[in-house]
Amino acid sequence: MESAHPGLQLGGRYTLRERRASGATATVWLAADDFLERRVAVKILHPHLSDDRELAGRFAQEARAAAMVSHRGLVAVYDTIKGPPPAIVMEWVEGIDLRQRLDEGPLTGPEAQALGAELCAALGALHEAGLVHRDIKPANVLLTPDARPKLADFGIATANAGDRTATGIVLGTAKYLSPEQVRGDRIDQRTDVYALAAVLYESLTGQAPFVRDGDLATALARLEGDPLDPRSLVPAIPEPLARAVMGGLERDPAHRWPHVAAFDEALTAPATIPLPATTAPLPRPPAPPSPQVVHPPPRRWWPRLVGVGLFLAIGGLGWLLIAPDQQSPRSPAPSVQPVGVTAFDPEGTGTPGEHDDLALLALDGDRETSWPTERYVARDLGAKSGVGLVVELAQISPIGSITIETDATGWAVQIAVADAAGTSRADYGPPVAEGVDLSSVAEFDIAASGRFALIWFTDLGEGELPVQIRIREITVR
Repeated sequence: MESAHPGLQLGGRYTLRERRASGATATVWLAADDFLERRVAVKILHPHLSDDRELAGRFAQEARAAAMVSHRGLVAVYDTIKGPPPAIVMEWVEGIDLRQRLDEGPLTGPEAQALGAELCAALGALHEAGLVHRDIKPANVLLTPDARPKLADFGIATANAGDRTATGIVLGTAKYLSPEQVRGDRIDQRTDVYALAAVLYESLTGQAPFVRDGDLATALARLEGDPLDPRSLVPAIPEPLARAVMGGLERDPAHRWPHVAAFDEALTAPATIPLPATTAPLPRPPAPPSPQVVHPPPRRWWPRLVGVGLFLAIGGLGWLLIAPDQQSPRSPAPSVQPVGVTAFDPEGTGTPGEHDDLALLALDGDRETSWPTERYVARDLGAKSGVGLVVELAQISPIGSITIETDATGWAVQIAVADAAGTSRADYGPPVAEGVDLSSVAEFDIAASGRFALIWFTDLGEGELPVQIRIREITVR
């Protein structure tokens, strides 16, 4: 496959002129449409991803879906090119992006209101078409010479290139991620409401709602508390406008503005709009097939049970001595919160990792997407003892079970749990659960505590050679 370079012509009409940006999935070029004699932007899928038929197909499918959405606030998609290399042809927008504008200083209240109204309208058109942007940030808001915003990168890629940490968290967008994205929950249009509210918060105050030391800490901060009232940073911000933005930053999606139309109404007529009421959660996708339950290796539990029984007896006596007449409600046990996932290939060549840029697809709540291994000439991976994924939790936590959904049968896996990330299989210790000859969905009883769970595949299952396994979803409970 010929690599992209200035002068290369794609589709018989688009001549590449200058490379302008590069991400995890694609590179964006300024190009000339030789047929219509106009400038266009061409987004080209990276060569090493072009061989993945599923990813290349989804790249084109989502581009076609985006091309069906027409709105002055959205960058227009003109054409798709099958390739090689696969590419998307889009409107070229002259001007700067919102990131560059905010580097000069915050917006006024009326400027932020106008920006929010335009972006709400653009997102409304996107949502009506069944698409969720998933990566709203100042760099994806292009400003025309007359300061009109146009939203870019919609419905095409989940995240951009240098925007991931080693654990799969999106870095450049960490400041704008919704709590449900950080938790790995299913996303919907309220996810875009949150990100837009975060962008408007920064547009008004000059700083993002959450800023911590490191991108992972920044992403996790929104799970632990609420941002400061923007008026405590800039007192001149009108109270109703600040209130509307804070309504979009509610941690619980059910308490957030339910859609961009409601957010727009709050921004443009905020004095009369109450905070959003609790709304019923949106329907979840159909349940997966009944999982094959795999129990952990046998352990000698009786010494632990004796110790636990003695502890409970002493604790119970102490409770009777100090308990008040009326017990107060108990705090719920903390939930297991995956905050990232990375491919793990310590026995491979070069930097450990295997399709690392796609690892987050195994934790995105969408069973239509998947993380694939490389293709191997032997289902037992030949010279390698295995490859896998490492799921990171927010903190050291007890893990009750892990469910793995795949496209394969006959596969084998080991699961190990550790408090710290490792660089070799041995660093994670012996398996706490394992299974062989598994069906497409397998559930494992874990009964262990840790922060990092290694999912280590030792057999890729049945199928034609060369063989690979695709992991559609991993659920940690």
